[in-house]
Amino acid sequence: MDALYLTIPLATILALIFLGLFFWSVKTKQYDDPDYIARKMILDDEDDVDKNIQ
Repeated sequence: MDALYLTIPLATILALIFLGLFFWSVKTKQYDDPDYIARKMILDDEDDVDKNIQ
């Protein structure tokens, strides 16, 4: 039982550290797609399509 008094707070602190690191990485745009700009030219834009043609 004494081990739980040590491991539960340590696990909680460790989980909060990893959660903070995850939010930091999302905030600093670590998960952005570096190839998106290269593929952006290939993607079709809906603005370019003529809506009058049926």
